[in-house]
Amino acid sequence: MLHDHNPSSISKHIRLARGVGIVPGLLTPQTRYDAPTVSDVRWLLAPGQGWLSSGESPTEVAYCVMTQRVTALWEDEQGQLIAYALIAQPGSILTFQVDQEAHGQGLEAAILAWGVAQMQAIAQARGLSRELWCRCHESERERRAVLQAAGFAPFPERDLRLVHPLATPVSPVALPDGYSLRRGVTSAEWDAYQDLHQAVFEGIGMSLDDHQSSAYHPDPDLIAVEPSGRFAAFCQCQLKNVVHQQGEPLVGEVGVIGVRPALLRQGLGRALLLTALRQLQERGASLVFLETQETNGPARRLLASVECTTRSS
Repeated sequence: MLHDHNPSSISKHIRLARGVGIVPGLLTPQTRYDAPTVSDVRWLLAPGQGWLSSGESPTEVAYCVMTQRVTALWEDEQGQLIAYALIAQPGSILTFQVDQEAHGQGLEAAILAWGVAQMQAIAQARGLSRELWCRCHESERERRAVLQAAGFAPFPERDLRLVHPLATPVSPVALPDGYSLRRGVTSAEWDAYQDLHQAVFEGIGMSLDDHQSSAYHPDPDLIAVEPSGRFAAFCQCQLKNVVHQQGEPLVGEVGVIGVRPALLRQGLGRALLLTALRQLQERGASLVFLETQETNGPARRLLASVECTTRSS
């Protein structure tokens, strides 16, 4: 018999600590870079004391609290944890992993049903229509079958995960003449930053939660500035821990990179990306990973130019 536990059935903090502990053992070489990574999970499920003293904004704390409310663990008859699931807030992506020995017992279907119910409750509480998403790698055929049986449909655009080992020194290149490099933005520049993001991503805005936090560090937030002072391109990166055979090495993630459409093919994206790789290397990252859509030709050409290789899809 399998049991799922929520905050009402066992101590909340003990439950969350057990959840963090089970994550490394359930990840595979294919899923170790999936968000949330093991360091992300530790932050999301950490006990609340000390959040604000560590610099997190009230909004970030609220996201952690909300995520903990939509986190569940499953154990076998002996009380051994064999699965976890969570929906990291404020998003709508269901993350779950099941112990290999528990596959084929219907647990995955039960987790998906739990996830759908949680997402329905969130949508109802917010008065919004929300879809539930779940990552599935191309090689995870059993997982794909379970997802489709539960009513999930493949997204038409396929994502690619690429990596760049940092075993050798990275040599950054200069920005084009007249452009300057900025690290981070001030609150007075948030509108200009949003304007850049919307220009790059066809009107889609960006969350400024990280920038509004007292723990915001400007160094990983790289911006190329035109001679006129307008923001031209940006690259956001961060350090994370992932699960590996040798432990939990520090790696870098390039979360987003973009150039104003009118300024493409001038070397802005490549210069920012190489600067980010060098910076992450200097801070101890052993490799860098990032994702892009298979159909994004400009991004794939840029990544190929700095010798990023596809790890999975």
